[in-house]
Amino acid sequence: MPRISLLRHPSQNGEWVLFELQGNLIVKKGHEFQGNDLGELTISDGKPHIKIGNYLLQGKVVKLPKPMVVLNRLNKAPNRNEIDIVATIREKYIFSKRPTFVLGGGT
Repeated sequence: MPRISLLRHPSQNGEWVLFELQGNLIVKKGHEFQGNDLGELTISDGKPHIKIGNYLLQGKVVKLPKPMVVLNRLNKAPNRNEIDIVATIREKYIFSKRPTFVLGGGT
């Protein structure tokens, strides 16, 4: 019978946040999104804000009804699976409103 072990990842702080964005993010032709910053995240008065270029998105914090975990499967032996618990997600930031245009330098 296969055996599964759960391990807590020692190098992570263990708390992540889920982002929920409405709409599409369009990357310029010839550029890649992977490895680039999305924007600048700030939290004021308990509300998250993301500035992407000249646009500001205002969001809200929602606690998840059930926590989620981020797992990484480590296959070490044929009949033994180890699963690394990388992080726990207890809340998400929802950005559902249209962005506002902000004059000034972009991110």
